[in-house]
Amino acid sequence: MAQRPSDESDHARRQKFLKNFQSFDANIRFPAPYVQFAGKPLAAPSETGWRYDALGYRNDGPVEGRSAAETLRVFVVGDSTLVEGQTFADTIPGRLESGLKQVHGPGARVYDFGAVSACLNQMVALITTRLMDLQPDVILIVGGATDIFQPWSFDPRAGYPYNHFATECLYDFVFDPRKTGGDAPELSYERLQEMIFGRLENLRALTNWQSDIWEWEVVRQFELALKRVARLAPGIGAPIRFLLQPSVVRKVERAGDEAGAASGEFLAYLDRQYARFAGVLDRLHAEAGTEAAFAVRDLGGLFAEDTRPLFTDIVHLNGEGRQRMADRLQQEVADTLGAPIGPSA
Repeated sequence: MAQRPSDESDHARRQKFLKNFQSFDANIRFPAPYVQFAGKPLAAPSETGWRYDALGYRNDGPVEGRSAAETLRVFVVGDSTLVEGQTFADTIPGRLESGLKQVHGPGARVYDFGAVSACLNQMVALITTRLMDLQPDVILIVGGATDIFQPWSFDPRAGYPYNHFATECLYDFVFDPRKTGGDAPELSYERLQEMIFGRLENLRALTNWQSDIWEWEVVRQFELALKRVARLAPGIGAPIRFLLQPSVVRKVERAGDEAGAASGEFLAYLDRQYARFAGVLDRLHAEAGTEAAFAVRDLGGLFAEDTRPLFTDIVHLNGEGRQRMADRLQQEVADTLGAPIGPSA
């Protein structure tokens, strides 16, 4: 069983948490019904030069009912790896749209439903509560990595959203019926940090955080989420493909800054969990039979043999990496719909 380093004091852990506390950014993780959070509708995250759409996703225009001119509609659901890019055309979904237009003409559209830090359960909720009514031809889910690494750093409960412990803490403070008038302490920013950090520490103790049991619970919850998608898929109205996203940990040779993407301990954890997630996909693939509504793909090692620097951290990609990922998604769309992937005559 993994043990917490003995030299990591309570003060050191709290200082590490306070550094991460700055990333609880309301512009990129704004409360959204059922899916926990998305981007803040119409907000412009600092220094990006672009705005979220009315639903809080990275699209240049509103996602509305399908028009007759839209001959192909693809939804890509995932985490922050889908948000990266100077413009929409520079993102993975934007690059996928450019490729599909070369084959299917101007009526091919791709919509980006990436939310920073979203886990698989949030993606499932998004599909069932918002996306299935918008008439997609195919839904691609690009994920898995957040389900591995977020419990390590944020809410330790497998399958829970990144900041759920903080939301619980705020709700408990504001709406505790036992507090009346003068019974409620004044809430300062420092007091808020202390409360949320305290809840995080308690949850880590309760979940046996970083133990072998905890690691396998992360895997179990991932498998349960995928099985949930498999049961729902026949009723969604469009084929769904889950693609385990690439990670730097699966590269045989890490180039440039990739070599310093994370600590050795964390990379070892990622390596173990990616192997276990791949095992889940193998089992589900074997069980799926000929069912066309849902299928899984392991893209974790998509760049395994590539010696070029493609990752900017453990999962985010540079321009070259995003293009290769878009090309692979285009292949998946073609395979799913039985359509050609090369330029039309």
